[in-house]
Amino acid sequence: MKYLCIDVGGTYTKYAVMDEECDFYLKDKVPTVYDTLEDFVDMLTGIWRKNQALLRERGEELSGIALSSAGVIDSETGFMYNGGSLTTISNINIVEILEKRCGVPVTVENDAKCAALAEVWRGALKGCRNAAAVICGTAVGGAVICNGKVVRGKRFMAGEFSYVLTESSDPMNPDHTLAQTGGVPALIRMVAEKKQIPEEELDGEKIFSMANCGDQEALECIRNYAGRIAVQINNYQYIFDPDRTAVGGGISAQPLFIQMIKEELKKLNSIYPHVMPIPEVVPCQFFNDSNLIGALYVHLKSKEEKISLEKVEELMGLVGDRREGRYLREMLMGR
Repeated sequence: MKYLCIDVGGTYTKYAVMDEECDFYLKDKVPTVYDTLEDFVDMLTGIWRKNQALLRERGEELSGIALSSAGVIDSETGFMYNGGSLTTISNINIVEILEKRCGVPVTVENDAKCAALAEVWRGALKGCRNAAAVICGTAVGGAVICNGKVVRGKRFMAGEFSYVLTESSDPMNPDHTLAQTGGVPALIRMVAEKKQIPEEELDGEKIFSMANCGDQEALECIRNYAGRIAVQINNYQYIFDPDRTAVGGGISAQPLFIQMIKEELKKLNSIYPHVMPIPEVVPCQFFNDSNLIGALYVHLKSKEEKISLEKVEELMGLVGDRREGRYLREMLMGR
């Protein structure tokens, strides 16, 4: 079966046609349109129609849509409380809307959680019972994995590391959240100020190119930035003690960045009076494809759970309304 996987970003919306084995068949991107909610939904349905038509030319059909997006999302119901930086998306059930328009099963999950699940499924966190993912992008996303599953929390805010306050002496300053101090734009601001270069002329790739060529000012800024991320990873280690922490986002493809995080964690570890384990940090394996792969994983798991529920209902029908039937339901549903 083929599935349409869509990763909605602030600038571009990437999409791919994939199968259960995570093989890519078609892959492209379009500018993200979100001037109005209707424009946003039209963009998604347009991607669906285009790819459905391409597959039908080959005698195939798309079997579902797996959506990844920023924002606070209830993945079980498909309700998006907000779309993060996509400000026109608020309080909508995107699953119901797309299923009505496209006529196939739809799932949705927060993008950082998708990235983490991709690593749990087939990447750097495979085999971990408890883990964490820290995704460094425009802000800092993430996820907490417990017993192999994403922890969402009562209000779906677990792993929303961007909202962590980073300066206790000035907690009312919105510039002192991890979104502002730990996102890649913070690194760009540091280098721009240090070298007196307009921020518009810099990006992460250029900064690491400068550092790899021996630019000491760029190296100093990257070290400072890596130290900020290391402090947070160190704190998370003592809050929920993950087996491993995966660092993602485009910047995680830079070996120098991961190396410096590890070095800073080792320094931090030296302040403790007892011998303490140093957090294990690895780069995410899938980089720019992680959200698409994670979205597919969420979709396939949802499909499995639906089939399991149908089997429970079938068994319930065989035993009727007897006490044994009620007990069977509770046992099979894990309640």
